[in-house]
Amino acid sequence: MICRTCRFSGAIEFLKQQVFRIKCRIKSQLLSAKKQNVCYLVFKLSDKCPGLHGPVMVRDLFHWRSKQTRTLYFRSPNLWNLHHNDSIAKKRKDGWMEVILWKYNVNYGLTNDHLFVHLKLVTYEGTMAGLIVRNIEFR
Repeated sequence: MICRTCRFSGAIEFLKQQVFRIKCRIKSQLLSAKKQNVCYLVFKLSDKCPGLHGPVMVRDLFHWRSKQTRTLYFRSPNLWNLHHNDSIAKKRKDGWMEVILWKYNVNYGLTNDHLFVHLKLVTYEGTMAGLIVRNIEFR
């Protein structure tokens, strides 16, 4: 990953790259067994952000055979490009933005009391330069 330390504590800012991967392991006790869980990316776009005008494709590499992808937008798309309302970034009360990366049930990817997450984000229009990521949240 090509990035630099950012003025926001604990955040990183991406430089010119088209691919971003998230790979982690979550204890199953932290997840809800009764309903769908959602993974959010918490971010900001720098004032000089030249990229992320087009959609970003998200793919679950842990279940690579499914070939299922999710399209998300860091900026509001034109209405004719809008596919799903939950794939557009929304502003939070703390000033950051959030977008849904992934929806899943607890049994999806659960191994040895852990949920394995391996997501690949790809932009095909430009780069992710200026994307400032604070964290990912599981709810």
